[in-house]
Amino acid sequence: MKLTKLFSDSDDSRAVSPVIGVILMVAITVILAAVIGTFVLGLGDSVESAPQASFNFDYDDSNGNVTVTHRGGDIINTNNTDLRINGTEVSSTTSPGFNIEGESGDDLAAATNGTFQAGGTVTIGKTGGGSIAGTEIVIVTTGGDRQNIIARFEVPQE
Repeated sequence: MKLTKLFSDSDDSRAVSPVIGVILMVAITVILAAVIGTFVLGLGDSVESAPQASFNFDYDDSNGNVTVTHRGGDIINTNNTDLRINGTEVSSTTSPGFNIEGESGDDLAAATNGTFQAGGTVTIGKTGGGSIAGTEIVIVTTGGDRQNIIARFEVPQE
């Protein structure tokens, strides 16, 4: 076997380009079919997003309470929303050391009568007085198997 024949341009090495071209065309076709199929079947429409809202957290160090004010955005269905302090949902049964004052009740849904909308407020404090300084307050929406944090506040240390 001659060394020049080994490195010479033969017809066998030219077939690589068409094979790669065909593979790329098939891949592009499959990707386009998947994208078009998603739009046609409406699979992108079934994704729910978390409500978008803005909140103010005002800490009153004279009485140790935090007032949460819904400043604007989506109306929050509080039947599907938890108010958590240091990871624990606030209600009379799960966290008896804390209370929520609003329109009525002892959890977020009852304190807001099921909806938390612009201008609405709730006050979070310790049962029997005292300060909640150094705690983390989180508002979480729950729906099905999803949980979305829509607001978070770290109460300053005194």
